[in-house]
Amino acid sequence: MAAATGHNQQTALERAFASKSYKFGDSASVARAQQLAQQLHLSAESFANQYDSFALISDWSMDVTAQRLKMVADYLESEQRKENSRPRVGPGGTGGSAIKAVPQAAKPTWEDLPDKLEYPTPSAKRQALDPNAVNPGTASKEETAIKPSTGRPGTAAATGTPQAAARQLPGGGLSQGWGTSTPMGTRPVTGTPSTQPPSAFALRANQGQVVAVLHEHLPGPATYCQLHQRGANVPIRPLGQPALDAGGLLFMMEVLETKVHALDERIMDFAESLTAATRRTASSGTSRTQNGAAGTPGCSASACPPTPVSMPNSMLAPGGTPLPTAQAAVTSTPGAIHTPVSVTTAPTTAERGEAPGVAEPLQHSVADMSHQPVWVAGRVLAETEGAPLNAESLLLEGCRDASGGARVRLDVSCLPAYRLFPGQSVCAYGLNPTGGKFIAQRLVTHVPPPPLALTGPDAAAVRQSGLSLVVAAGPYCLTEELLYSPLEELLSYCTAQPPDVLLLLGPFVDSEHPGVAAGGGIADRTADSLMREEVLRRLAGWRSDHPSATVALMPAVRDLTALPVLPQPSMTAAAQALGPPDKAVALQNPSTVSMGPLVVAGCSADVLKALSASEHSRVPPGTAVERLPALASHVLGQRSFYPLYPAAPGTCLDTSHYSQLQLPVMPDVLLMPSDLAPFAKVLQPAAWMAGGPPGLEVAAAAPGSGKSAAGAPAVSAAPVVVINPGRLSRGTAGGTFAHVVVSPGGAPVLERIRAEVKRV
Repeated sequence: MAAATGHNQQTALERAFASKSYKFGDSASVARAQQLAQQLHLSAESFANQYDSFALISDWSMDVTAQRLKMVADYLESEQRKENSRPRVGPGGTGGSAIKAVPQAAKPTWEDLPDKLEYPTPSAKRQALDPNAVNPGTASKEETAIKPSTGRPGTAAATGTPQAAARQLPGGGLSQGWGTSTPMGTRPVTGTPSTQPPSAFALRANQGQVVAVLHEHLPGPATYCQLHQRGANVPIRPLGQPALDAGGLLFMMEVLETKVHALDERIMDFAESLTAATRRTASSGTSRTQNGAAGTPGCSASACPPTPVSMPNSMLAPGGTPLPTAQAAVTSTPGAIHTPVSVTTAPTTAERGEAPGVAEPLQHSVADMSHQPVWVAGRVLAETEGAPLNAESLLLEGCRDASGGARVRLDVSCLPAYRLFPGQSVCAYGLNPTGGKFIAQRLVTHVPPPPLALTGPDAAAVRQSGLSLVVAAGPYCLTEELLYSPLEELLSYCTAQPPDVLLLLGPFVDSEHPGVAAGGGIADRTADSLMREEVLRRLAGWRSDHPSATVALMPAVRDLTALPVLPQPSMTAAAQALGPPDKAVALQNPSTVSMGPLVVAGCSADVLKALSASEHSRVPPGTAVERLPALASHVLGQRSFYPLYPAAPGTCLDTSHYSQLQLPVMPDVLLMPSDLAPFAKVLQPAAWMAGGPPGLEVAAAAPGSGKSAAGAPAVSAAPVVVINPGRLSRGTAGGTFAHVVVSPGGAPVLERIRAEVKRV
């Protein structure tokens, strides 16, 4: 009986790991995994989930080894010991009467991993970083209060002198919305810092270490600074939708009809994008009108082929937004979705010149019985909301106009490969013999946006120019202090190797910082004062030393000084305090911008982590697929910075502004800051072509243009550089940032980009 039980447990473990595409090297690894799962009191599924989270953070391969299992088990054991050492509070408010159950260990985060190899054992590391961890519960409140960072010798944080930190704008103080600044200095805190050990950040030995590099053969930042000392401005022009109105953000007041309407819009937009991609030739078409004629053949914007989006300088508003024309008016109803409405007449089928087998998925309902293959459009969801996806629980929900909101089961057993997640818009080609199950023979999940075609006399010169871009994502201070030592180190690096553009993504004043969340250590300081004195003052001082550089700020949902909602308005007042609009740019979250030779798209929300926890995929045997870039491909394929629905907790997704989350054009660089392993990789079209439209081919674009060598509109199946710069601060240790260098020249932009991810 015991042998049979053990065999069943091993089988369950193998099945749980195989569901996440992991494979055991031998039977000994399976037995070791079973032993560790029993020791940790974890089920097979829970242990596989914990291993998957740790493997993503550590950037492991799909092979499960005994050594990797032991690393995961050591981490989970330490987390369980920490949880069990906390005082339990009974129903009456006193300890001792609570039930001490073994908790499920939390998913590991990157802050738990840095400097792991600098200590012989995990316990030695815990003792070095926190002596109170050896005897939990014995430290006093004064000893555990937020301590000032010692910093590196010679820095302002180390010496306690405020001169290097208390730099101001000319005229003294910061203005325009942030009030009069006060001297920073060293603020009194409780405890005795002299008896505390140095922080992990001060003891780090890996400063400047390159974590990941792309195109190592190209000149690096140091060479670029020596050869190309640029004094010209690098303008940053937002592309896409008009700027967000902070007064129109709803979120907590959203009604169900608004969410349903946004989901319907996503399905229909995706279906029309597929139809457009399968057209051979077309004349001018129309978009959906406001009278509900959505998806009617001959009445959609999809009648046009995917031509590059042309945005000449004369058509850009001061903020860089395309101005409405007579052929495409924009709705202005408050709180409504910005939908282009064409005033031209619809062409006939003959005029459109449709190719045989053109996909028109909005013609059929997902619930219609069909014994011949048809195209349908819908979104993927789980049978039980919130439950993980698997092949047996997939549902396909159609839009209201074409399918009346009907739901059917989605059978993907005939597909050799797929990558699915809840809320994903798809177009399926297949049969529905009974009306209750759609058997997919082909599944289109990726229809990337068209490229941006810059026009004008200086377009070619702009695309052939160079660029130095530094990108960092918050938090910018350690969890043990609020002196923003990592930000100070980043600015020191930018002084040694000045970039043309410094792009900073939030959070700047993190609502999840222990000192902020508990209210300790900042009783005399508000969130605005922290932003003003710790962040803006440092940036203003660096800007005064580098007047030709441009600073761009993008908030995050966790920012205490910004509206906690996605999409998120820009931090206009903070940017105005740093300098003129052409040198201090406030970007909304998310944003797509034209930046010198690059089109850069980015979102400060952790989309990669949310997708990694929700995705269900099938990869053909023997196929090597890098998972993190594949996750990033969903943003391009869905044309949305946040395609997941329901959103991850804490995202504060506002569906009433769905159009602001759309990706308007194909970027050259896609920035996706995440808690997962930082990387810089080229996302090749081959990674998502299996989910692309039928007949989509990769076209070799001519340098500096949006057209192929033959003169036809360029297909949007082009490589994209995807970068996760990581977090500048990870707990008590330093994190990473990215430095992107584009060498000037006549070659295609993607062949001139070098990207480095470095430790601060």
